[in-house]
Amino acid sequence: MERKINDILILLCKGIANRKLYFSDHPKVRNYVGTFIAGVEEYFRLSGKDEFFIGIIDGSFIFNGRRLFGPTVVGKQLILFMDMLRCGGISFKSGVREEDIRRFMDLTESLRTPLKGLQEARELFRREGIESINLAVHYSDQPGVGPADRKRPWEGQEIGGFLQSPTMIYQALFDVVTQAHGDAALDREVDIDSARSVSEFMLRYTRTNFADVMQYIHYPDYESYTVGHSVRVASIAVFMGMRMNWKEEDILALGTAGILHDIGKSKIPGEILYKTDRLSPEEYNMIKDHPRVGAELLLAQRDVSPLDIAASWGHHIRFDGKGYPEKPGWAVRSPVISLLQICDVFEAMTAVRPYKQAMDPHSAFALMISDKNAFHPGLLGSFISMVGLYPPGTYVSLSDGRTGMVTEAGRALDRPKVRITAMADGTRIREQDQHVIDLGNISSQSLAIARLLLNYLPEGQPIPA
Repeated sequence: MERKINDILILLCKGIANRKLYFSDHPKVRNYVGTFIAGVEEYFRLSGKDEFFIGIIDGSFIFNGRRLFGPTVVGKQLILFMDMLRCGGISFKSGVREEDIRRFMDLTESLRTPLKGLQEARELFRREGIESINLAVHYSDQPGVGPADRKRPWEGQEIGGFLQSPTMIYQALFDVVTQAHGDAALDREVDIDSARSVSEFMLRYTRTNFADVMQYIHYPDYESYTVGHSVRVASIAVFMGMRMNWKEEDILALGTAGILHDIGKSKIPGEILYKTDRLSPEEYNMIKDHPRVGAELLLAQRDVSPLDIAASWGHHIRFDGKGYPEKPGWAVRSPVISLLQICDVFEAMTAVRPYKQAMDPHSAFALMISDKNAFHPGLLGSFISMVGLYPPGTYVSLSDGRTGMVTEAGRALDRPKVRITAMADGTRIREQDQHVIDLGNISSQSLAIARLLLNYLPEGQPIPA
């Protein structure tokens, strides 16, 4: 039942995150609303209860006196909203209405300033016609809830098995970037500490599970690609830092800088940022100005590092000093920023965009190599050798018809290690029965990669056209 509670609450949190990116009637938002309601109704059926209550204390979700780690990681936006409402919990009645959930999600987007108290929040719900959702007083003195540990759950505490799901890892990163961009857009303080903390957790997880996270690199997040881009750039950068045996503190700083490097785009209007037609000169200049805007945003924040600012300002400056913004003669380019620039360009080329399809890694590397003096030559060579022509997390079809996910680059660029996930007839293989084939071994010489599956989602379903 605890896993069921986690799943239900995460659906709500992800629905809220999508509502901030899309309009209320968007199919993605409607799907999350419907799935959440179905989950709540199943809870009522299994438990025999007629109310689903979630408390919040010290920034954590509570259910029946127990802290819910997973939803707390992915649900920072809901926790912040609850704080603005001055409430200590939320309950959903049996028969909760779809229109109530959608109005609730609309409020998470429209409410800009904290309310004076719980009574004002309840009056707001009544004015909005929200009848099947109730707000509770502050949740405290519950059995099993002791003094709060001020450390974040991913900073050394026991996390159990919840975040061993790559979907939730990706969502946790996505949520932190979304919140940072949202706060910057509204001139609110950006939570640098959250970016730094989730960067640490990402480092710990990706030591052994990088491919599982990076399988989302081709996810078609058209309208939200700026957020997804930052998540994936940070993930690739952390992976490269680990492979090059950088110090852990340097890798953590690199991950945080990757998360925040495009924060200047939060000030660009959506109609320009997501435009599929050719940009006008004025619009293009606005896009080109985002590194400067981002650096100025970060300069105004507390606890920001010089690397965070340098990454935002310099990730579009080439190895030869060209690019934008114009580099002063006295500026010295850091190899860390040079690596981040490579990760940034590679991700942009190989991911779906509103105005283009994903490029295969081989073509991306060919363009990057042909662009003389654009990239640090030593770092670009290391990047290509460590990522390979079939980067970890991508899906491939083998010459015998089987499908698999690349887990690691091999000694030869075109012969990586592949985890077999489906048989030649398309039958999915259970995770516990999947095995890894090293195409670089002599025993695998009869096999080869037939093609890269750019339109293959982690769940194994093709991306709709």
